[in-house]
Order: sequence, then structure tokens, then C-alpha cells
Amino acid sequence: MSRPGPLITRTTAGFGHFGVAIAHWAGGHTISEEELLRRIIKARADAHAEAVDEHQWEARRAHKKITKLRRIAAEDGGLVTAAQSELEQAGHEARRHEAALEALGDFEVSAVDPGQVTHLRKRIAAVRCTVLALPVAGVAAGSWLIDGVVLLVSALGAVTACWARGNRPFELTVRPVPAELLAATARLALESKAEEEVEEKPEIETEDLGVWRQALRLFVEHAVAAAHLERKGGVLVVDLLQRLQASGLFLDKTPDAFPAVLRSVDIPVKKISVNGDKALGVHHTELTAALGRLPRLPAHLVPDLTRTEPLPHESP
Repeated sequence: MSRPGPLITRTTAGFGHFGVAIAHWAGGHTISEEELLRRIIKARADAHAEAVDEHQWEARRAHKKITKLRRIAAEDGGLVTAAQSELEQAGHEARRHEAALEALGDFEVSAVDPGQVTHLRKRIAAVRCTVLALPVAGVAAGSWLIDGVVLLVSALGAVTACWARGNRPFELTVRPVPAELLAATARLALESKAEEEVEEKPEIETEDLGVWRQALRLFVEHAVAAAHLERKGGVLVVDLLQRLQASGLFLDKTPDAFPAVLRSVDIPVKKISVNGDKALGVHHTELTAALGRLPRLPAHLVPDLTRTEPLPHESP
């Protein structure tokens, strides 16, 4: 039996290498397991954040309606039956959405089932196989509707590409995780690690904390003490983060991730209400219990009790 010529051997080898490379890409094997895991976690986090935003918006709208109806009742000396029904319905909606927010809580990174990773890879593979089928379908439709020469030209181009490739296999690589996906899920990984550290070490002495942690504890203590002086229950996490970021600190943190940073330095975080806004924050009572003493005011807010001489505008 005669051996095939070099032209056929070269073309066949190129065809095999193209087949292996296409199968590698179409099967979704260019995507690493880490990227698939991060995609699943990001999808969960996005869905959680969307649900929280929706319930917060609905709760604010209900509270605004309650405030409006109560103002009307105070001005008019009461409400008509329809308005009373609206007030009761608004109160019910506000309580329902607040209960939903309590149930949602903070987003937690839970374990991902390996079956979910496999399912996601299969979905990607299905999309890629569909993309590969489109050119083949186009060639078939062109040959049927236009002329059979379309199929001939396409086959000739494929054979030429296989011959040009020859016995040079493609490098079957796995792409790196996209930078935007790493940035979007880095805070989730940090939050999970911080919570694990808090569970393993529930009692951390101040002397054992790093310099930045001591500074963060002192900043929060001063902020909560100042808020208590203004007859507020505490400070929202969003407000704390905005003040820190205005000073150039914690620029890589988001309001969703910052509560875990506070908890990692033994700052208690819970859902509180400040000026009608209900969100995660640090309450004065909780911080007092965590510190074992009352939070201290910053020096410039401490009243001067040592002055004995009256000021010019004061009577002796």
C-alpha cells in the first residue's frame, strides 16, 4: 500500500491541529475555573445588590408617603377614609420592605457547587458552538441560493489554511482572568477572608492591631461620639467611607465591602436609622459595649471646663 504524498500529509496534519484548537475553544476550555467561580460570585453579588437597592428605594418611597400624609393630617386635623387607607398601606409597605432588607442582610460569599461551574462552562460552550455553526450555515445557504461555487471556494480556502498550518500544533492556553472581573470580585474575596479572621479571633487587643487599624478605630470612635453629641444614634457606614475617601483613604473600598473592614477591627456594624435613613452603620450603644467605655470626642470638640475668667460679652 502506497503512503500518502507530502501534500496530503501536511494538509491532514493541519486539519487535525485546527480541529483540536477549535474543540478547545468551542468547549470553553480557554476559560479558567477561577474565572468561572468569580463570574458566579459576581452574578450573585449583583443580584443581591439589585434586590437591596430595590427594597431601599421602595422603603424610602413608602416613608415619604407616610410623612406627607401625616403632615396633611396635622394641617387638616385628620384624614379622610381613603387617605387613612393609603396611610395604612404605606406603613405596611414600609414594614414589608424593611423586613426584606433585614432578611437580605450583607452579601456573604458562600461555597460554589462544582456543578454550577460545569453548567456555566457548558452554557459558554453552547454559545460558542452556535457561533461556529453560523459560517457553516452561511456557506450552505450561499451554495443553495446563489451558486455551488460558494461551497467550492470555501472548501478550497479551508484546505489551503490546513496546508499552510502543516504540522505546527496550536498552543492550547487558558486566558488570564480579566482585570475588570478581578477588580469587581476582589472586595468579595477580601470580605470573606476578613469575616473568617473575625470568627477565628473574636477578641483582638488594641495593641495587637496595625497602625492603620488603630487609626480607623479612633476615627470611627470620634465620628460616633460627635454624632452622639448632635443627638444622633450613630453614623452610617456610607458616611464614614465618604469622609475617609475624601481624605484619600480606602479609595479601593465600596459601601458593600467596607462593613467587613470595620468588623475586622472589632467595630460593631448593624442596621441603624439616622435622620430617617435606615442602613448599615455604627451605633453609639454598640460601640460603647465593644470599647468597654464611652466613645471619646476629638480634642477640638471637647468643651473647655478649665476657663474661670468671663469673656468680654459675659457678665462676671
